[in-house]
Amino acid sequence: MNPSLRTVRVTFWTFALIAGILQAWSYRFFIEPDGVNYLDIASAYLRHDWAAAINGYWSPLYSWLLAAILGMVHPSAYWESTFLHLLNFISYLVALRCFEFFFRRLLVLVATRYPNTVDGQGLPEWAWWIIGYTSFLLAALRLITLGMDTPDIVLAAFLFLSTGMVVDLAHRRGRVLSYTLLGVVLATAYFAKSVMFPMSFVFMFAAAFSGASGKRPEPRVLATLAAFALVSCPFVGAISRAKGHLTFGETGKVAYLNEVKPSTIASPVVASQNSEAPAGLSRQLFTEPAVYEYGSVPLSGTFPPWYDPSYWYTGTAVPFDPVQQVRAAIRGITNYLRILSVEKEWIAGWLVLALFAGAWRETLKRWFELWFLWFPAVVMLALYALVLVEPRYVGVAMAVTWIALFCALPWRQISATPRLGVAVVLAIAITTGAALANEQSANLAGCFHRTPHVQWLVAQRLGQMNVQLGDHVAVLGHTTVADYWAHLAGLRIVADVPLEAVTSYWTAGPEKRVEISSRLGGLGIKVLVTDLRPVVMEGWDPLGNTGYYAQVLPTSNGRTHAQTETSPPDRNYEVPR
Repeated sequence: MNPSLRTVRVTFWTFALIAGILQAWSYRFFIEPDGVNYLDIASAYLRHDWAAAINGYWSPLYSWLLAAILGMVHPSAYWESTFLHLLNFISYLVALRCFEFFFRRLLVLVATRYPNTVDGQGLPEWAWWIIGYTSFLLAALRLITLGMDTPDIVLAAFLFLSTGMVVDLAHRRGRVLSYTLLGVVLATAYFAKSVMFPMSFVFMFAAAFSGASGKRPEPRVLATLAAFALVSCPFVGAISRAKGHLTFGETGKVAYLNEVKPSTIASPVVASQNSEAPAGLSRQLFTEPAVYEYGSVPLSGTFPPWYDPSYWYTGTAVPFDPVQQVRAAIRGITNYLRILSVEKEWIAGWLVLALFAGAWRETLKRWFELWFLWFPAVVMLALYALVLVEPRYVGVAMAVTWIALFCALPWRQISATPRLGVAVVLAIAITTGAALANEQSANLAGCFHRTPHVQWLVAQRLGQMNVQLGDHVAVLGHTTVADYWAHLAGLRIVADVPLEAVTSYWTAGPEKRVEISSRLGGLGIKVLVTDLRPVVMEGWDPLGNTGYYAQVLPTSNGRTHAQTETSPPDRNYEVPR
């Protein structure tokens, strides 16, 4: 490794380590509903509750990894979310190594096919690595981020690895073992996110036709297909058995019905005042204000309706509406333009080089010759555009597409003007790096302030109110914000008043509120919890300085649950240091 390249690698790895640590640590107590459900599923695996663990919506690999960490380390409830973000950080480092595998093989292929591209009369190799590392950091730290409690950074590692393997197979047709390993990697990527099941066949297509001629498929790709089927089929069989029909996962179906055809959604709630809820359904206990109850839903988890959203769509067809589909595609394209507007230095830099070179035919020729590099990424971008585009979904695909565009440039013409290519690359890297550094400065500042673990404190305060493991609770002002406190306390949320009904709750009058409390208490629900300051404080207890409040509900005999049970022994509620 030459000194310039070594300097680039050390610089970017140092920045990647520091920025990754700061981002993961600053979000150590941050959990969204996704993370709560992944942790719930991990707990189901640890207690060997296979029926609860096999989930139609949440992919299994992230929960497997969390289960492995929780099973080996046994962190306290206070540190559980920190270990989740530690998993993200480790996955981020693995993704960086997988990126290096991909980019190294890409440079070898490009240097072989286009001799005037890497070094020589082209762009210096160290400058190419600046492009590569910058695109990775942008995808990982800004588009995906380590603050998320989702498997997207885990999937990033497999996407870079599988892309690198396809590039390697395009450069030199490997042995059967190489194609077999590609199938194993693709199957594992499917375990990370179900979108990789259909995408795996796109990668196989690219591997099959990426040879020099590209006219006949490579027969050894059958080994890829066989390995993919062998590894993925056991889980496909398990989830198909659980859902009662052949499926590789219901995430796509749920997303489509939510984002493209929301009018077809089967409501999970039955408007009923009956004392017994229909089997497997929820019911609306009150209409004004709206109060919902989920006690009869046969799902596990902290909040059963979100534990497996595909449950509510069982038997629902997925109709195709061209008008709605076009609208969804327009929304997707708009989101892509919004992302690109933030990262406009990449577009500006590429356009400067492309316009200066002016060799559009050669650029297009190279672009199509490198189709196996960008084709899977573009298909993934198009697939998400049809349903829902979020930065964390498309970060890797956008990075690979950017890199492919730079590889397609005619660098011999560009290098005719000394240092032009290097200057543009450095401008892109400095602009992007400054933006990333600025974002991490806020995380650095946060490290000097003691951050309270609010969700853990809420769980501890509820324990002081005699709310115990396995108890049922309700939420006033329920939103899509995670109820991590309930997971930490081992509680189940079986009823709620949605946020939009809170105003009606407080204007309904004290008699109505008492009626609601009595009805919920009669269902065995111990407390009503809210993170909104009550309009009427009577009957509400603040849960320390967390901003949460709780109301102990009466039982069927009129006494509160706290009055009918023996108080638990005193606990140590000091924050671990």
